[in-house]
Amino acid sequence: MQTEMIRIKVIGWDDGDGLLQYNVALSNGETATELSVYGYDDMFKQFGQELADFPQNIESRIKFCPMEDDDSKWANYLQFEVFCYAPNGAAAMRVQVRDGYETPYYYRCEFFILTVPATLNRLGEQLKRWNPREGMEFVCE
Repeated sequence: MQTEMIRIKVIGWDDGDGLLQYNVALSNGETATELSVYGYDDMFKQFGQELADFPQNIESRIKFCPMEDDDSKWANYLQFEVFCYAPNGAAAMRVQVRDGYETPYYYRCEFFILTVPATLNRLGEQLKRWNPREGMEFVCE
């Protein structure tokens, strides 16, 4: 069985436009997915800061979605949504990915990673400090 894991790896350097190509691999121990996305070297910093400060209250929700248009058929789609689902502070990260391929190569995946705020805070602290131009891989298990 797989373990819960978030791995972000730089697999392509910018060609003058400043964009990096990332491979993002995620697992909740039962379901796993992998997706390639493009973004700048600070792409995950704001999300890391929001995770480090999560939750502000039991209603807190934070979202990471570098591409707002899930209907776009030309690009890969990645979204994380973090929220508390119980009064005791139990939290979850909703993972949604979709590739931009045509049928029959197309895929879409959605699952949840169950966790607690302290784990999300540690993830956020690590993520906001990560510089993908210095360390090509970020792993959190």
